[in-house]
Amino acid sequence: MGRGLRQRLRWTSLLWVPVLSSVVVPSPAIARSQPELPAVVAPAEPLSVSGSSPRTETLRSKLRDLTHGTLLGKLRVGMTVHDAHSGEEVFALNSESPFNPASNTKIFTTAAALSVLGADFRFRTTLWAPVKTDLSAAEVIHGDLFLQGSGDPSLQPSDLADLIRDLSRRGIQQIDGDIVLDGQFREDSDLERGVPAPTHGGGALMLNRDTYRIRVMASSVGHNARVTLEPSSPYFVLHSSVKTVAGKKSKLVVSPHRKDDHLVVEVRGRIGAKRGSASVKKRVPDARDWIVTTLATVLRDTGIRHSGKIRIGSAPPGPLHVVADHRSQPLSEICRVVNKDSNNFVADVVWKTLGAVRFGLPQSLEKGARAVSEWLVPLGFQPERLHLINGSGLTYENRVRPSDVGKLLLRLYHSLELGPEFMQSLAVGGIDGTIHYRFRGQSHGLVRGKTGTLNGVSVLSGYVGSHPGVLVFTIFVEGFRPKRLPQVRQLQAQIVEVLLKFIRSGADPSPSAPPGPTLSPADDPSEEDVGVSDEEPL
Repeated sequence: MGRGLRQRLRWTSLLWVPVLSSVVVPSPAIARSQPELPAVVAPAEPLSVSGSSPRTETLRSKLRDLTHGTLLGKLRVGMTVHDAHSGEEVFALNSESPFNPASNTKIFTTAAALSVLGADFRFRTTLWAPVKTDLSAAEVIHGDLFLQGSGDPSLQPSDLADLIRDLSRRGIQQIDGDIVLDGQFREDSDLERGVPAPTHGGGALMLNRDTYRIRVMASSVGHNARVTLEPSSPYFVLHSSVKTVAGKKSKLVVSPHRKDDHLVVEVRGRIGAKRGSASVKKRVPDARDWIVTTLATVLRDTGIRHSGKIRIGSAPPGPLHVVADHRSQPLSEICRVVNKDSNNFVADVVWKTLGAVRFGLPQSLEKGARAVSEWLVPLGFQPERLHLINGSGLTYENRVRPSDVGKLLLRLYHSLELGPEFMQSLAVGGIDGTIHYRFRGQSHGLVRGKTGTLNGVSVLSGYVGSHPGVLVFTIFVEGFRPKRLPQVRQLQAQIVEVLLKFIRSGADPSPSAPPGPTLSPADDPSEEDVGVSDEEPL
């Protein structure tokens, strides 16, 4: 057996153990909340999917029955199934027809980014000072500091605090000048020169993805509900007048407005005691104001004296040099947010970053699309078969063919370079991400997938089984009314259950019992429905 094959077998067998090792270790509270996983019983031999074998023909018959049933038979369905080991096609339906991939677009986004940028790519957020500043000897920085970002979607207030604490650790006790920021993209090389650095568009600085979340928890009837705001910050001033009422009905109104240097968030209305809790995510009008308040707070906490202002403005004239540097989480971790949680905002940030790294600033969706197309060509894809205009799938314009999605998933499965990181970015059935509430029966922990949802569109693609018995599947469904979404998802889950039964037992692959209750997009907190806006309704 060759060394490369041994390595592939090693990582794929490790990958499909239900409890996965991860760069980030969950807290004890999170670990305790996860159900105990069943042992995996994998076939001793790779799957036998011979085109004419009775088992394979029975499987195809069951899949045809499901895809031509009472509901799916009236809709537009595209599907592929391949044996991951051999690459042999097991089943196909409308596999060469263009479909809207919705959030399955993120498969292309993350795979291309991990390949071109690298799994350890990190965004930088930096503090710049005049070149004459020598931190090795000085206790005072003379002149203005400038905060420059690179579009880090994982940046948190605590990361800005670390930048200032880094100055304190270096012995800086006073800043004799302003701290300036404007959120524009710039080239580091331009800041290092002695001329004003040109700008290349906004979006370089954000905090907590420019969002905050309000949580409302019912108390006893007639009393005030408990209302909290995350993340905690002096920038937010929370005013609440929410009452707990009998029953399930709730009516909540969130009204944010600027006052002085703060964002005042008023929450009023009522919440039903039987509903228990509600939450809403809102966008910050201008994250730069939040950053200004955060920096002022950290300066006071660290004891660094500051004689100037913290203000929004252009970079001071150069030459400048970096005096503090924050590196983001690695791209591999950021891709888990994109795929597991199906986060649209982060997906488009990654897409545009890929384009800018490949073709230069300013960032744009068009450059991202060009970079992804360029990456696909050497892999044997024909760019004209795909039409992708963004990285999130938040559009009705994207088009792919199920066969191309299946082909990419197969290539990623066999890639020693990309496979491990990409696989671990996908949601795991019954455990996390957008399929946390699906696959809770015998398939628990044995499905890795990427969902996609738009009005009238539902997509589920990924892998099912355990090495060496793994099938690669894509299931596209279009043309249904929104109220049918739970049924469509349930049927997609049944198809995957049929595939798993084929893998595990070789018995008649009839659909097992439905994999637990299927939730609607409004009830499933882990499903980011791309048919809604960035602000979630209460």
